[in-house]
Amino acid sequence: MTPPRTILGATVFAALLVSACGGGGAGSGITSVAEEGVLRVVGLDTQDFDADGYRVDAGEVTVEYQLSGFQNHTLVVEGREDELRLEVENGGTDSGTIILEPGRYILYCDVAGHREGGMEARLLVE
Repeated sequence: MTPPRTILGATVFAALLVSACGGGGAGSGITSVAEEGVLRVVGLDTQDFDADGYRVDAGEVTVEYQLSGFQNHTLVVEGREDELRLEVENGGTDSGTIILEPGRYILYCDVAGHREGGMEARLLVE
């Protein structure tokens, strides 16, 4: 019989391993940092972004959204949809700017069914 401490230790280790691996998708566990004030986001036809999380400095943020694929995808900031909405298709690129205060935001694709399919990512503004 396996001692309870061994079972507990193995269970805790497995839980930590699963949580560290992220939720699946192409960008699992990856955080992308803006360079020179430009946040680059790639949309994928697998209804995912190239990273699970992004980080930018507070203030005016330029967002470059590129599509790796052919489906129509959008990029909006939850709660700020009227301030920035980028749209791409057929490998295209779109860009725009938005002013963001420090905090945590969610980026997502507002094409019907895409967010529900997992096309969202965290945005940390510092």
